[in-house]
Amino acid sequence: MPDAFDLRILTELQRDARISMPDLSEAVGLSAPACYRRVRALREQGAIEREAALVAPRTMGWLVTMIVLVTLETDKGRVVDDLVARLRQAREVIDVWYVTGDHDLVLQVAAQDMEHYDAFSRRVLHGEEHVRAFKTLVVMQHAKRLAPLPPA
Repeated sequence: MPDAFDLRILTELQRDARISMPDLSEAVGLSAPACYRRVRALREQGAIEREAALVAPRTMGWLVTMIVLVTLETDKGRVVDDLVARLRQAREVIDVWYVTGDHDLVLQVAAQDMEHYDAFSRRVLHGEEHVRAFKTLVVMQHAKRLAPLPPA
């Protein structure tokens, strides 16, 4: 379980994963070697899952983003696991959440244009026998993007 120093380190790293160890150590009140050891331990424990650059989708040629609400015929474990595995392989799928409520899965999907999204939905969703229905919400504006998680 992370202690108060670990939580401060994680908060700073969420703001800027490229922060230097001297700057991180100053921000959290520890020596640079102590910060380095803690960051390494947090990575090994899986508290830090990965570090990645946030690139504007348009820069990569993805001009349209959708939220897709998927309802399955059945939400038996094997059906969900198989579909999630297939969705992980689809390059258009940015995120997948298995959820409770009226829908079973929520997807964040990127596309070059609506024609590309149509081809994706036909290939991946219409072609999946266990998908009963899906609803597509086109993102008009991404108002808040990957905010840091505050300590609980």
